[in-house]
Amino acid sequence: MENQLPVRANSPAEILKDFTCIINQQVQWGDMDAAQHVNNTVYLRYFESARIAFFEQIGFMDFSGDEGVGPILAEAHCKYKAPLTYPDAIKITARILPETITDYGFVMQHIVFSEKLQRVAAEGTSTIVCYDYKTKRKALIPSELRLKLLP
Repeated sequence: MENQLPVRANSPAEILKDFTCIINQQVQWGDMDAAQHVNNTVYLRYFESARIAFFEQIGFMDFSGDEGVGPILAEAHCKYKAPLTYPDAIKITARILPETITDYGFVMQHIVFSEKLQRVAAEGTSTIVCYDYKTKRKALIPSELRLKLLP
């Protein structure tokens, strides 16, 4: 992945400065597993929460309208960097990597930043495809949406 985050940056603000969507969340006791750290699958839910918040910001969640076109997850990757535990406050991010925008989709970058650890706990990507929920097929990115995706 070209846009690797630095292993250690000078400050949380430096790490988070390029992200257009940042949500705050508390680590829940139930997020942990028998190994007493947040289960690996939960990080993908964290990414999803930031992704949905981003889509809501740009108006890409109303796929029940006339066009019927909305996002669908095609692929997700996560690199685990440090174990999260309860209690902790985390910042979860989402942004589009502009160089990945195609006719049909794009890649989003995510990080999960731990307040307790003061470092990135996980980073990853989500490949999103525009999907026509009426015809059940991939669709071209609507021109109005494409303008919102560009920096």
